[in-house]
Amino acid sequence: MSSNLPGLLSGLVAVATLPLGILVALFAGPKMAAVVFVVGWLLLVPTIALVGEEILPAVRESSDAENAENATPDPLAELKARYARGELTDEEFERRMSNLVETEDVTLDRDRDLDFEQVGKQKPERVRE
Repeated sequence: MSSNLPGLLSGLVAVATLPLGILVALFAGPKMAAVVFVVGWLLLVPTIALVGEEILPAVRESSDAENAENATPDPLAELKARYARGELTDEEFERRMSNLVETEDVTLDRDRDLDFEQVGKQKPERVRE
C-alpha cells in the first residue's frame, strides 16, 4: 500500500462529491444534494484522512512488533547451526545442549503444573529415565 494512498483517496472523494452533488440536486432536489455534500466533504474526506494518516500506521506498527516477537530464533536451532559452522567445540556444544534441555524441562514442568492447577485435577506422577 502506498504511503500517499489516503491522501489520494481523500482527494478523489472530495473531487467526486461535487459532480455527484450536482447530479443529485438536478434529479432529487436540493435537500438530497445537501446530504451528499455533507456526507462527502464533512464526513468521508476527514474520516479517510484520519484513518489513513493516524490509525493504519498504528495498526501496522503493532503488527510489526508482534511479528518481531514471533521471529525470535529457536535457541536449540541456533546452537546446532553454530556447531555446524564450527564455532563450538564438541565439549562446548554438549555443555550448552545439556543446559538448554534442563531449562526446557523446567519451563515445561512449570507450564504443566499450571495447567493441572487450572483444571483442578491431580498431577500425575512424573517418571524420570
